[in-house]
Amino acid sequence: MKNTFYKLGFALSLIFIISSCEVDEVEDPNNPSLGSVLNDASKAELQTLVSGLEARHRAFYGSATQMFGSFGRELWAYFQSDARFVADWLGIGLDGVTYPDFFASGGTYITPYLAVKQANTLIDAANSSTALTEQERNGYIGFARTIKAYQLLIPLMQQFQNGIRVDVNDPLNPGPILSYDAALQAIRDLLDQAQNELNGSSFAFSLAGFDEFDTPESFTQLNRAIAARASLYAEDWAGTLTHLSDSFLNLEAGAEQMNVGPTIVYGEAPDVNNPLFYPPDAATNTIVIVHPALIEDAIPGDLRVENKFFKRKEAVFNPGVTDADGNDIPGEYQDNRWASNIAPIRFIRNEELILIYAEASAKLDNTNDAVDAINLVRNTWEIGNYTGSTLETDLIDEILFQRRYSLWAEAGHRWIDLRRTDRLNDTYIDLRDRGSIFNQVSRRTSETNWDASN
Repeated sequence: MKNTFYKLGFALSLIFIISSCEVDEVEDPNNPSLGSVLNDASKAELQTLVSGLEARHRAFYGSATQMFGSFGRELWAYFQSDARFVADWLGIGLDGVTYPDFFASGGTYITPYLAVKQANTLIDAANSSTALTEQERNGYIGFARTIKAYQLLIPLMQQFQNGIRVDVNDPLNPGPILSYDAALQAIRDLLDQAQNELNGSSFAFSLAGFDEFDTPESFTQLNRAIAARASLYAEDWAGTLTHLSDSFLNLEAGAEQMNVGPTIVYGEAPDVNNPLFYPPDAATNTIVIVHPALIEDAIPGDLRVENKFFKRKEAVFNPGVTDADGNDIPGEYQDNRWASNIAPIRFIRNEELILIYAEASAKLDNTNDAVDAINLVRNTWEIGNYTGSTLETDLIDEILFQRRYSLWAEAGHRWIDLRRTDRLNDTYIDLRDRGSIFNQVSRRTSETNWDASN
């Protein structure tokens, strides 16, 4: 008999489905069951689903930043609660290949699929509700489909050439695993479909972390920004620029302009805290450490180093992080971006869009546009205009260097960037920790077991 708890890591979702079917006869207006929201949901019930999707949407961010960031040597996770945080995530002794059900990899695989499940439920509930106008219905669906597409990018970045399932509407009968290219195209199609639904729609719901993106018009700009990222990954350079032209891209210098973007929000208990906040100089054996290469390779005077990195009065150590001679490597710098444990995080920013614009322009031989965009970033952080070679390879190296600092510890860009540009090697990855380089995470046992039983 097929074990549903192996399927796509949807254990929590399945429990929710099964329990709701068993208790549908007991209606609690404050805690609606799945059966009730799929059967002519009210706007209040739909708002609960929207808020739930926002909560699910934020859940991957800490895991992606810490694990993907370790893979790309943006940071070290000095978490002494388990030696595998450094041994396995840095690939020490693993020769560049992970094992199935890789340690602590559920946050970038299972967790995003739980958000996808929530999005699918919201879409189904909106489609069945008679409380909505057609414009309102399209607003719910366009919002849900956009977040769903964004979430599907996370396991795809983890699995890469293994591919992922995109059609998971029915956890008992999921669609096939699609190749990387096919899955990426399916995600792009979802974003385009959501854009069509958002056009002319209305929002009959409120959002917590989208202050500047809480109307159909502004949220469509966010949709196009995500589409631009997906098109960049697909190497569709012309499509990337087209999507950017309809996004919230602002080609202006300045820290304020760089930081425009939607946020994921946090709160005090019983809500969850910002997963990347660590008190400055706290005596701890659990902390994210800035990889020392970020400090060593920085251009003198770069304000990003001053703004993002805090030098501790006393270094911390992890017994698993040693150099070739067996000496402990000190963790001297920590994250300096967050004012408190409830500080919001922007999950896509204008600074990324500017650098996407630069890269697509360079690939299309629009050299002047590429250099102008690079200089917007460089001059914002006071390191002066780019004066290097304008050959495509050199421009891409410069753009990747700027992305390394601009997008540091923002859900693992460095690892993804080096892989997609064929630079995932020890020229670009500092291996002083005696580790190895992963190209992707091995397919989960649940997936191989499911395929073997069908």
